[in-house]
Amino acid sequence: MRSQCARFALFALSLSLLAIAGCSSPLGRITTQYKCQLPGKPDPKTAYEFVERGMEHVRAEQFDCALGACSEAIRLDSRLATAYACRGGVLENTGDFLKAVKDFDRALNLQPDNGDFFYSRAQVQDRLGNTELALEDLAKAVELIKSEFGRSVAFALRGRIYQKSAKLDESIKDYTEAIRLAPSFAYHSANRAEVYFDKKEFEKAIADYSEAIRLDPTNKYFRQDRARVYKAIGRQDLALLDEKNLEEPAHRVSPDCKDTTTMIDVGDVTNLATQLSQPSYPPLGNGVRVSGTVVIEVIIDQKGLVISAHAISGHPLLRASSVIAARRATFKPWVICGKPVKAKGTIHFVFTRPD
Repeated sequence: MRSQCARFALFALSLSLLAIAGCSSPLGRITTQYKCQLPGKPDPKTAYEFVERGMEHVRAEQFDCALGACSEAIRLDSRLATAYACRGGVLENTGDFLKAVKDFDRALNLQPDNGDFFYSRAQVQDRLGNTELALEDLAKAVELIKSEFGRSVAFALRGRIYQKSAKLDESIKDYTEAIRLAPSFAYHSANRAEVYFDKKEFEKAIADYSEAIRLDPTNKYFRQDRARVYKAIGRQDLALLDEKNLEEPAHRVSPDCKDTTTMIDVGDVTNLATQLSQPSYPPLGNGVRVSGTVVIEVIIDQKGLVISAHAISGHPLLRASSVIAARRATFKPWVICGKPVKAKGTIHFVFTRPD
């Protein structure tokens, strides 16, 4: 179950990492591929807007609507590489892997130096069982992807493929690089812990699971997996403690549950949002071709609404739109002892350099 959650989290993340290049002109208000709407949002008109709409539907797990939006983007602008990548990602998620590969082939024909497209095609090749093709694509991905977080995800996928191939040392090397590039992303630590468990290096596995729990205390599967390691070394007491805390992990403020007023630090919440839009690329930033990751620190109230947001890293030209997007994000409330509490975390926005 945890691997499925991770796969979907990384799938949604990979779509948001795709380089969205240039706006095409409106070619008409009547669409033939897209029949959906999002409450409170205007209908998209340009190919660029349809790609963004497709990503919004993906985040809402509305894949039929996402497929229609991405297909409409292709109809409006057959030269927009990200439109094919958008549709390819949706086709992968719905299990139509061969068609997904063809769409990523088209995207790479249009943008052969786009590392994110190589990463996305590698995901599909891996699911098709084409290990060598997946590794070839990932070699290009780790070379070409500009953002550190994007490269970390590519290294992590290659680490998982090496793990499945029983190349555990190579797997650990790639996960270690992923952690170096994105130390706040809990899944990287948890995935390396799995490899250490396979190698029977249990103390290292425990250390990595503990770091994953620190970074993402809401994820019960990390505690479940650490309990498995504790059992392997005969520490039934510690395993039992983790199992008892599965339903209410490290959010507990005090043992008697009396103090639920303290704000908790929940780490990276990018993939926990119930609604999160990619910030727009500023015109000035487009002119100077800036890129990279912007990290926004947010305070989330008891209703799951962002009440404070400010940039703590990232290019100055990309910060303002990132703060605006972060302020519009919504989350499920964090709960301690049955009561919602405030939470502090970070949202990571990845900008790729436009054409």
